Amino acid sequence: MRKLTQIIIVFFLCCVTLFFVYKSGFRYQAEYQEQLRQQNVTSDLCPLRNFVFVKTHKTGSSTMSNILLRYSENNKLNQLMGRYPTGTEYGDLSQHNYPPPPSHEHYNAFLMHADYNYEYLRSKLPINTKFFTFVRDPVSRYISAFNFFKHKNAYDPINFDNAIKLHLEDNSDYLINTHKCKNCHNTVDSVAVDLGFNLKEYVKSHDRAAYIKAFLGKKDEELDLVLLSDQYDLSLVLMARRYCWTFDDISYLRSLESSSKPFVREETKAKVLKFQKIDAAIYEHYNKTFWELVKKEEGILEEVDEFKKHNTAMHDKCVAGKTNGAFNTYQYILTEFGDTDFQCKAMSSRVLPFAHLIEKRNQGLRNDGPHQRSYLSLQELYDVRYGKGN
Repeated sequence: MRKLTQIIIVFFLCCVTLFFVYKSGFRYQAEYQEQLRQQNVTSDLCPLRNFVFVKTHKTGSSTMSNILLRYSENNKLNQLMGRYPTGTEYGDLSQHNYPPPPSHEHYNAFLMHADYNYEYLRSKLPINTKFFTFVRDPVSRYISAFNFFKHKNAYDPINFDNAIKLHLEDNSDYLINTHKCKNCHNTVDSVAVDLGFNLKEYVKSHDRAAYIKAFLGKKDEELDLVLLSDQYDLSLVLMARRYCWTFDDISYLRSLESSSKPFVREETKAKVLKFQKIDAAIYEHYNKTFWELVKKEEGILEEVDEFKKHNTAMHDKCVAGKTNGAFNTYQYILTEFGDTDFQCKAMSSRVLPFAHLIEKRNQGLRNDGPHQRSYLSLQELYDVRYGKGN
């Protein structure tokens, strides 16, 4: 009995010792990662290695996410991602459990849809992290979202233009006496919401113009670069110049490109513009700042022409044609070369399965072991592209 008691005591002491060793090691690792995060490493600025892409809905953001997923993989960056399978819509960032980056490393990037939380992302990424985003003409963005999210089915499944008119009539009190909007999710003033605009507070405010002005002033401080999806190639070249990226880094195939182009009358478009007061103000502001930046970039229009040639050559090398895919969007058919090339496979992959693959790698669910920074394999991208991956 005495011997059994001694064994139990020794076992207990060993457990206590292991607990404190583990706790100490975990605390050291956390402190070390925080120390790395606080370092303002200028070498990470050119080329840029630490960034947040504030993903807005229906602004070409899925195409941009694909660019950034490839850039992150090619440069072995650690993405802030939740545990598999999280998806591309994160909602409240603080509610997710994030697998830690590899030992002696920190997170480098975040690029998924999420409730905008500048302070939280600042706490997770290095202090020299740059935030950037896309905005889009509010009318074309509304029409694209209304079509993609199939809101017409709630009003007029046959006549798209009439469905929009009925939608606007159904929400005639929006931003007049209420912030609520029926069938408006990711569609009405969506860029504003994605950037953290509080519609409820806006409606309650006594000086709504001042409220918008204050919001834009805050975004100017937080965002390093605001690009226009209406000027996609020019935006990418501007970004590449600013962040020291190459044409290969920003080459792309359009993701979630709609295979249908619904007709909308000009008078209906005018009503849509008037309806989206907040997005219209945001677009007007950043359309102005965008062109002010472009004017300072000597020779950028000629560089855009060169990039278009580069991207067209890449497209012709990778793509044989297109077919209808999910959500009434195009799916690419690859050439014989494209079917055996990593970059072609990656460019033609959808964001969600691509992200899931990285999440699984981050959790050590792949065969190459936990937190390894190996490249994704061609076979894995093949499974992603053809929907064979989980």
